[in-house]
Amino acid sequence: MLAVADDLHIMNPLVAQAIKARDPEPLKKIAIRCREVGVLAMDINLGPLGKNAEEIITFTIETVQNNFSGRLMLDSLQPEVLAAGIRACSTPPIINGFSLEESKLAKILPLASQHGTDIVGFLIDEKGQIPLGAGERLAVASRLVEKAKESGVPSDKIIIDPVLVPLSWQNGTEYNRELLHAMQVLDQLFEKPVRTMAGLSNLTSGSPGGLARERVEAAFIFMLAASKLDYILMNISRRSNLSALHMNQLLLGDKVFAWQEVGDNAK
Repeated sequence: MLAVADDLHIMNPLVAQAIKARDPEPLKKIAIRCREVGVLAMDINLGPLGKNAEEIITFTIETVQNNFSGRLMLDSLQPEVLAAGIRACSTPPIINGFSLEESKLAKILPLASQHGTDIVGFLIDEKGQIPLGAGERLAVASRLVEKAKESGVPSDKIIIDPVLVPLSWQNGTEYNRELLHAMQVLDQLFEKPVRTMAGLSNLTSGSPGGLARERVEAAFIFMLAASKLDYILMNISRRSNLSALHMNQLLLGDKVFAWQEVGDNAK
């Protein structure tokens, strides 16, 4: 299981101020940290952009690309922002993302076909609802991949996000338990296995933060890894997350286990 960093998010006050002032330094520091940790990709989520949208996304991407050589994930609900971001990227990014909602199928999914990029597909149905049961989630996954195929996007370009929900929801634990069940059999649905990703911060949205959040996120990292998740979208500034991910890679990876590596469990 590999990490995708979600630290470059508009809800991060440092990021918001950097974007407002067009100050590259805070963005540069995040990119360098991601490079040092060795994450697979960086998710860029600047929220809704109005005036100067293309300038803002281009400024952000150029700053990051100069300091990070991994993949970029463009996280936006605005097709025009995604299109501008794709143009600014020196290598094909990952689009994040689409669902079975008509607006996403009509305006976001075609971008992946036009530009040959990977795209994240959320297990959200035509009515914008997250299915509860594992069987319902698998049915949505099947329709999602079929819609992508119809749009010219093959399954090997799709990264399915089964959508973690906040534990604070009335039935949040049931939703996430069913998600784990679905993940364990998802690859049996398709001729070629699709990749998967989950956003860890969704899980603890509304939490009091601190040690309680760290314990919950670290525990769920192990659960997701055991359920065959490929990528985890997470905050890499939390040392406990990096520790849990490192231990998962040691215990569940293909390398021969070495006790010497256990002590170096977070960078």
